[in-house]
Amino acid sequence: MKTLIVVAHPNPASFNKNGIVETVISALKEKNHEIIVRDLYELNFNPVLSGADFGAFASGNAPADIQTERDFIS
Repeated sequence: MKTLIVVAHPNPASFNKNGIVETVISALKEKNHEIIVRDLYELNFNPVLSGADFGAFASGNAPADIQTERDFIS
């Protein structure tokens, strides 16, 4: 099975990342899952939509950074 983990925490030493995410990864590996982790802070993903983002959506397109994450979800 394929599993996507999306994490967004500003502190790389946080319990979220080093406790929860690592525990989930370990448990899924034991079950032979294919795991992809997307750390939005590591990727410098900006969650705030800009005017250009709205313009892209209005013309039927998604901005490249958003489309990349959509593709991972799909």
